[in-house]
Amino acid sequence: MNYITYFIKFFYRIRYWLLFTPFIVALLVFWKTQHMPEQYTTNCSVYTGIITGVSILSESGINTTSYTQSSMMENLLNIITADQTLKQVSLRLYARIMVYGNPEKDNTYVKASNYRRLYNHGKSIHHLIDKSSSNDSINEQRTYENLIAYETNDKSNYVYGIYQWNLPYVNRESLQKIQVERIGKSDIIELTYTTDDPGITYQTVKILVDEFIKQYQELRFGETNNVIAYFRAELNRIGKELEKSENSLTKYRVENQVINYAEETRSVAALNRDYELQYWESLNTYMVADSLIHELEKRMKLNTEIIQNNNSFILYNNKISEINEKLAVARYYSQIVLPQQTIDSLNRELEANKKALSESLQKMGYLKHSKEGIANSSIIEEWLTQILAFKKAEAELKVLSKRKVEMDKKYVHFAPIGSTLTRKERNVNINERRYMAILDALNAAILRQKNLQMTSSTLKPMNDPYYPLKPTIHPRKKLIIGAYLATLLFTIFFFLIIEVLDRTLRYVFKAEQITGSRVLGVFTRPLNLRARRFNQTYTEMSARTLCNYAITYFKPNQNNIINLISNQSGEGKNYVMQQLAKQFTAQGMEVTQLSWHEEHQADAQSFIQVLDIEKLEGTTSSRQKDNVFLVEYPSLKDAALTSNILQGANLNLQIIDSRRTWKNTDQQLFERTREMCGNTPFFIVLNYTNRDAAEEINGLMPPYTFFRKLFYRISQLGLTAKEQHLNV
Repeated sequence: MNYITYFIKFFYRIRYWLLFTPFIVALLVFWKTQHMPEQYTTNCSVYTGIITGVSILSESGINTTSYTQSSMMENLLNIITADQTLKQVSLRLYARIMVYGNPEKDNTYVKASNYRRLYNHGKSIHHLIDKSSSNDSINEQRTYENLIAYETNDKSNYVYGIYQWNLPYVNRESLQKIQVERIGKSDIIELTYTTDDPGITYQTVKILVDEFIKQYQELRFGETNNVIAYFRAELNRIGKELEKSENSLTKYRVENQVINYAEETRSVAALNRDYELQYWESLNTYMVADSLIHELEKRMKLNTEIIQNNNSFILYNNKISEINEKLAVARYYSQIVLPQQTIDSLNRELEANKKALSESLQKMGYLKHSKEGIANSSIIEEWLTQILAFKKAEAELKVLSKRKVEMDKKYVHFAPIGSTLTRKERNVNINERRYMAILDALNAAILRQKNLQMTSSTLKPMNDPYYPLKPTIHPRKKLIIGAYLATLLFTIFFFLIIEVLDRTLRYVFKAEQITGSRVLGVFTRPLNLRARRFNQTYTEMSARTLCNYAITYFKPNQNNIINLISNQSGEGKNYVMQQLAKQFTAQGMEVTQLSWHEEHQADAQSFIQVLDIEKLEGTTSSRQKDNVFLVEYPSLKDAALTSNILQGANLNLQIIDSRRTWKNTDQQLFERTREMCGNTPFFIVLNYTNRDAAEEINGLMPPYTFFRKLFYRISQLGLTAKEQHLNV
């Protein structure tokens, strides 16, 4: 409760600062802003469609995360506010102002005053402004192109400085005031811009939206187009390598007559196996037949030579050998394809020759019996059979021997082809995989390009910027109100800081908080101006209040001593003692004043040492009890009091000048004095305070005006009280 009262009184003490300081500052702001131009605002909403828009990826079931969506929206916001975008807006806006502006009349593009300001500032580039065409759109585009062509990275280049200098409306500082924000969590971006020129405001936002869409498409499509071009170049290069490797493989197969190496080698191996089996079978037949023929010839003796020298035998035998050789060739050389009719004809011819040979031998009758009369027909027939078998086997071995040479050639031919084909096929396979990988990447890039085309098509203004016809709420009012409130808060904060840090005991509450002791009395300093007529009244009220409090600590039927002490000289002890003496005297008490200034001791400490209460009592004019002794002691910095003196009194009063700083040394002296007082009451008396501080102890002091009574009641939290005598 005390803190509430203290703060109410704190605001009351600085009431004039709170009333006049903010008011004066508000008047200054009002005077300074009397020529402040009006502000015009335009808005535009751009639908992006990044999150909820339809795309190829979303249709294929691929969804983006919330982090990706947030990043995409942040990218859009950064593109709008990027220096590259704002610089293009600056040049295009400057070209439009120069082409459409009128120095004599305001229009929807720029005010005449602003046009003259910008036009006169750029005299060095007037030759870049093109107005040769009747179509202003063409003139604007040509002027913009001239500005782009003229610009160089040189500080002396005027076009380079349009965006860098402090040129109003078209410089970086002005364009960066465009507010760009995302509406909630939607796909919509809102642009807001405010200037003092409605035409420039409208044209700036309109150009920014167009340039933003253009920059976005260039960034996104430029990246994707570069990737697609790279993949296509790589696909063309790897395709040529693949074609070259395939052609090399085909050429090698053609040169070596290889269609299917695995099947062909497998076939060669099978042929070789069949050849080996047939060769050994024919060789076995040949050896058996040869052995039987020799054995039979031994039995036939001279008949063999007769038969072998027979012309018919020789003729048919040769024909049979030729026919067997032809049939063996047709059998073991698959590449030599003979018609079945030819093979059947050779078989019939072979049988006919065999039969003719047999018949020619049968006509040799002298061969039927040997010289000994033994029959030879069976032996000759067997011999003829073996001869035919031998000739057949001989013909087959002859053919198989040639076949052996060809089989060896095939092995020599196919052996190195395998590794070469494997290497070439591996090269073709590698190039094919690279080609397919690049093709997949190219398809993905093209799919992304198409997706960007779909998303970019949704990037368009939802609410086009409008030309502002009315100015927005004038900021002058806001500035005046803001200046008033800011000054008010600053004043409160300033005085509050002073109040917290200040170590002067100006008020009762603060004195009690700092010292930790109670304040028993308060005396005001002499007031000036209108309140000076109440100085005597204030003094009497303060002295009377202090006397009334002091009497409560007197003891009946004995003399009462009040010690007046201070930490340093000049605190007003003598003044307080005189006022107390007057009040006690007025109340019928006999008062004895004793001050160390009136004694003849050499120093202050001597006065304390020779002080004798009995002597004091003897100096009084009356021997009755209930006398009051007011003793003024020297300052504690000049002389030290004893505990007997402090404890022998009825009341000890520490007189403090409220105007000076209460230092740490003062607090230490005060703490030591309070300890020495023991059980004797020890209180503070503030001197030289203002009227408000004195009212905390003495009550409401004159003048008793309505507002002073009202505030006093409020400060005492008497919000619903109805008091008749607030001055009591």
